[in-house]
Amino acid sequence: MKPSDVSTVITAASTSFFRLFCAGRFTVPWHQRRYDWKPEHVDELLHDFAEAIETGRSCYFLGTVILVQSAPGRWLINDGQQRMVTLSLICASLLRTFNAHGDSHRAHMALRILFAIDENSTDVDSDRLTPRLTPPRDDKTRYNLMIRSKSIGANGKLTLAWRQIDTFVAGMGLDKSTRFFDFLMQRVEVACLYIPESVDPNSVYETINCRGKRLDDLDLIRNHLYSYFNAEDDDARRDLVHEHLEGIRSQLRDDAQFTEYARCYFQSRYGFLRKTNFYRETRRHIQSKSDRIDTRSSYVYDLIHDFALRDNVELFRVIATPSRGNHFVEGFTKSSGQSGSNRTLATFLRELHTYKVTQPLLFALLSRYVAETDGRRRRRLARWIHNRIKHITSFVIRTALVAPKFEPSHFEGEFSDLAARIISAPDVYDVDVDACLKDCDSTYSVADGKKFKARMTEIAMRDSRRIKRLLFAVNCNMQPDGDLMNESHCTVEHILPRSPRHWAGWKGFDDPAEWVHRIGNMTLLGRHDNKPGEADNQDFLAKKDAYSRSAIQLTREVGACDDWSPREIIERQHKLAVRAARVWSFGEGWHGSN
Repeated sequence: MKPSDVSTVITAASTSFFRLFCAGRFTVPWHQRRYDWKPEHVDELLHDFAEAIETGRSCYFLGTVILVQSAPGRWLINDGQQRMVTLSLICASLLRTFNAHGDSHRAHMALRILFAIDENSTDVDSDRLTPRLTPPRDDKTRYNLMIRSKSIGANGKLTLAWRQIDTFVAGMGLDKSTRFFDFLMQRVEVACLYIPESVDPNSVYETINCRGKRLDDLDLIRNHLYSYFNAEDDDARRDLVHEHLEGIRSQLRDDAQFTEYARCYFQSRYGFLRKTNFYRETRRHIQSKSDRIDTRSSYVYDLIHDFALRDNVELFRVIATPSRGNHFVEGFTKSSGQSGSNRTLATFLRELHTYKVTQPLLFALLSRYVAETDGRRRRRLARWIHNRIKHITSFVIRTALVAPKFEPSHFEGEFSDLAARIISAPDVYDVDVDACLKDCDSTYSVADGKKFKARMTEIAMRDSRRIKRLLFAVNCNMQPDGDLMNESHCTVEHILPRSPRHWAGWKGFDDPAEWVHRIGNMTLLGRHDNKPGEADNQDFLAKKDAYSRSAIQLTREVGACDDWSPREIIERQHKLAVRAARVWSFGEGWHGSN
């Protein structure tokens, strides 16, 4: 067989923007997101076109559009909605300019792009014409008003895009508008993949987006979930699925946080999923689970329902962006019997929020608490979970303090698999969280109190965030009224100054560089403390008065010293090591050294 004799199912062709629109009618499928371009994206495209015109470019390539045939002359836009909608709105704005200046030829061409008419049609009443493009239902009405030059509301990304386009076109004048429109008609090209009904368009979309540069996992996961609801009798559930997934978007800050939530949720359900292969591994688990039951879509529907539960999304927000005074955190603290303690869930979440490797584990534990409705059992469970999170926090912070660099990859697999066991366990008390922590502790042995304190007595630090976390937590444990302090209002102070130009007046230091970054040489200054000035850096006696008046107890202790030398640094560092071990202790329920 010759290559020329082989026919293809999927066809591809390069075409102009004008020919593409005039080739039929286009609908954005039910499961596609709403129009999502921001004004800056629209502005960038408009200025790209303007620059291409000024530089005399022969072609502007707009990328690939995936079209799925739904009927003769009718196509679903599987990929390319944002570009096609934006280009049609540009033409709608230009149409008004041509109508106002009597350019009937270009006005008719713009009408052919926007409405299903042929080149010989004489009907110019847009109210009677059928739009070529149908956006998702949430944008449909607004879009139809825009292309017919009707008044629109003030909200929505589509409205912001329209205003950006209208402002740009109004500033061009007739001559530039004519050149701009002619360039769109003649020079803007797209590559179209035409997919027949017999081929699953999602598999094509996945293939394109999983080769070369990896695109957003979020869209790939969404498309896979939607693919379970394409049967004719799935209309009702299809709409609910779409509402569920769009509801998550409305609760979270942006798509990046949506992707973080998806990663946290699916790892807590399925165990470790490699970030570099997150979509494929998630899809494999979903397929495997759904294949075990009679109705595959039922499993996926229940999964999506749970994924989109407001309680679950809000729980992730609490974990990912902890804040003071959160009602959930306060309720958990009361249930766990920790009101009045300075080592509560709020403290643990603040200390762990930069360690995303802990998110699936925290989510799994706290979701068990959320799901428990019996008051007495809930209080018992809260106490157990509080202690498990305390152990996790102590392990992570101790490791971060003594390790040269905290490596999430050392723990992600174990933490995620443990989270999945917590979610699926019939009795959560049977899950041994501490055993997992001990298995992760082979390198630094931080769970061993003696070894941890020994490392802390020798350690030097240059990372101000780690230093501040250590000193602030130690001080809060010493100073229970620490609510008057805020970690973000504190700065790290080196008692022996960091700059070598100040070392001359500091007696007893043969090699100051050996001591300046030892944690025993560091303290905190609060917002209202008097920071020692340049002159005070000449010796300790000039600085101690400012330290003795500090609002921070840890710093007042330094101000009570008569001198500052390697001896004081060693003694203070030993004291800090003991206090750090006390702050990040393992305590109740821990079976091991502490």
